[in-house]
Amino acid sequence: MSVIVGVDAGGTSTRIVAERDGNLVGRFDAAAANVRRLGVDEAASIIARGIESALGGALPDAVMVGAAGAGSAHVSSALRAALQTYLPGARIAVDADAFIALRAGVAEGDGIVLIAGTGSLALAVSGTQRVRAGGHGYVLDDAGSGAAIGAAAVRALLRMYDGRQPASEMLEALAQNLHAASIDDVHDAIYGEDDPVRTLAALAPLVIEAASRGDRVATRIVQGAALDLAEMVRTVARRAKLDANDAKIVFAGGLLRENSLLSYLIETRIANELPHAHVRKGLDPADGALALARGLLS
Repeated sequence: MSVIVGVDAGGTSTRIVAERDGNLVGRFDAAAANVRRLGVDEAASIIARGIESALGGALPDAVMVGAAGAGSAHVSSALRAALQTYLPGARIAVDADAFIALRAGVAEGDGIVLIAGTGSLALAVSGTQRVRAGGHGYVLDDAGSGAAIGAAAVRALLRMYDGRQPASEMLEALAQNLHAASIDDVHDAIYGEDDPVRTLAALAPLVIEAASRGDRVATRIVQGAALDLAEMVRTVARRAKLDANDAKIVFAGGLLRENSLLSYLIETRIANELPHAHVRKGLDPADGALALARGLLS
């Protein structure tokens, strides 16, 4: 009897999918486990507790973890070692969350994944080569991400309050969402939160929805995000020499899980610049982790 587990440890939540003897046990959600934000020990604790809950206390035979912030070898190695103390006897592998997202849609071989959730990142795999663009965190980059879209909207709201920006439907809705009737209220709503990045990212769906209704401020923000995200895909495709081929591209992350104006604009630009590419979306990255976990027992 074998028990295998796939984990997608993201910046907003952790998704766990478990399988026993080839049969799906279920899909479970746990708290966010971003390694860079929480540290290795705390992230490992969250993941391990989530696995324990998913399996009812049973120990897994193989675990594959895709973790936000685990793209570097020393971070992934440290997280694997920490998890091994919680899950003795299990075969454990750790990789970047982008890699398991790719494998959810491209089981093997070359491909590209674009992630737009709390953060953003594009990753191309070509043979043994990996090429990435973005993914530098909300302070340095994360262009086109939920946090970036939310921050752009809040900046527009602040400009409205200080007289530099006309009011719009989206800005009025944003002010209501944040319970912010003044500049000080906006500061309190963002800086007063324990995790302002997640607060900003949670605003992105509101902005995208307003853009789909034609709000000009929201539309400019979403168009800019789409341009940034498509540029990441074009860049990694070119650097990995996948731009002239029938590239397989996977969309992942909360902002790209369903069709929206944002995904439409990105796909349109990709179709213009990479006409032979094929885009897949609506996938669960944890399924990619589960498939990789099966390989640990083969």
